[in-house]
Amino acid sequence: MSPKQEQLHCDALVNLGPVETEQGLHAEGVRKIQEVLHCTLADARTTLRELRVHKRIEETAIPIGQLDQPHCRWVQPSA
Repeated sequence: MSPKQEQLHCDALVNLGPVETEQGLHAEGVRKIQEVLHCTLADARTTLRELRVHKRIEETAIPIGQLDQPHCRWVQPSA
């Protein structure tokens, strides 16, 4: 995957915004990659795994507004 493609996928994941659970975050991430790549579920999972292993994307939990429950989202690590 080229650096430009990696950035495209990372941007798509970050733009998903907050999701209530870690499981939901992963499911939405895989769905978004499938949408961008027009690929199989297995290929989308592999792509997400590669982005995480290469530290191009990571998950984080953040408080949203007045809700006490943290929400999960994808972020790009600082260089």
